Amino acid sequence: MKQFVIFDTEYASWDGFLTDTPENKKKAEIVQIAALKVNADDLSVAEEFNVFVKPYFRPKLTDYFINLTKITDEKLAAEGIGYLEAYEKFKAFVGDCICFSHAWNEPAKSLSDGRVMQDNLELWGKKDAHHPDFRNLAPWFKREYARRNLNVTNQCSGEVARLLGAAEELSSLNLDVHNALYDVYSLLIGLRKLGFALNDETCQFL
Repeated sequence: MKQFVIFDTEYASWDGFLTDTPENKKKAEIVQIAALKVNADDLSVAEEFNVFVKPYFRPKLTDYFINLTKITDEKLAAEGIGYLEAYEKFKAFVGDCICFSHAWNEPAKSLSDGRVMQDNLELWGKKDAHHPDFRNLAPWFKREYARRNLNVTNQCSGEVARLLGAAEELSSLNLDVHNALYDVYSLLIGLRKLGFALNDETCQFL
């Protein structure tokens, strides 16, 4: 286990999305996938991945989503690729690495954003029986916060750096929370600050 991947997705949500039904939420199309391949020994970045995806079934973004992420229809028209192509590029980037994402309100052993990826495949009538080894980092963060008596009751991936007083370390990105690339770097800062170690104990826990 010399390397692992941290990844995040942004998907075309709408006003009321958080309280919508699970079936409706599955229809939210991914419009950005960002990932970092991380060297396990020193948590340095080996490679960066960032792609934008053109939504197909609901091609126009909502004002809610644009205001949240600053991602626009024009940006996706200029830079976006199809989801199936983006998914294959992501899998090629990942190789055989474990893939960690972050979903605070989902349990340990959850696929986290990997589940969203599989939901998007189903929108296209596809399934991937050999998808990457998706795991949820949020239980590890909860455990480490508790060990340090840090009172964190909720967080999204992009808030981790700010919660740990390290948001300034991301200023050179010129991005913000809810851009997937910003969010994966925020998670990486959290792993560094809280002493993440990729080992058998960690992998069994997540």
